[in-house]
Order: sequence, then structure tokens, then C-alpha cells
Amino acid sequence: MSTIDLNSLSADDLKQLMANAERMLRDRHQQRIHSLRKEAEELAASLNMSVAELFGLDKTSKLANKKLPAKYVNSADPSQTWSGRGKRPHWLADALARGESLERFAV
Repeated sequence: MSTIDLNSLSADDLKQLMANAERMLRDRHQQRIHSLRKEAEELAASLNMSVAELFGLDKTSKLANKKLPAKYVNSADPSQTWSGRGKRPHWLADALARGESLERFAV
């Protein structure tokens, strides 16, 4: 590894050196990600699976489309429910913003 005398470099040279080093770090990071992705795909293929299946990310799984039971219900409109997963519905977010407690809406 060659040594660079940083004291002999101008401010512009130092900025350029930093930019080059940052670019090289990004490139190496991307190469490492590519390498790991390829390795994961090969390992999954050896098990006759996809990477998504291997990590439980397969959206076609039986659980992906399963409707979850309601944990919270809008007392003003009982047809509006929320399972507690995902983004809060507007009716609940508005009620919480007014100072109401989440427990008030629990099923």
C-alpha cells in the first residue's frame, strides 16, 4: 500500500481524494451486496427455493392473504376496524390526535 503525504496536498486535491475514496467505498459496497445476493440465490436454489421463500418474504404464501381479526373498532361506525398492523386508519389517527386513548377502541 502506498502512502500519501496528506500535508503536501492542496485543499482541492484533498477534496478530490475524499471524493474518489467515497466513490470507491460505494463501489466496493455494491460489489459486496451483489456477491452476497448471488451467494444467497445459489444457496436458495440448492434447496429448490427462492430467496424470498427462504426468508419468508414470498407474498404468495398462505398467510400473506389471510385477513387478521380486528383488534380495534370505530364506535361511531362499527364497520370500520383495524387489526393493529399496518398504517393506522384515519378514523383512529384522528381520534388519537384528539386525545382519546387507543384502549377505548379495543375490541
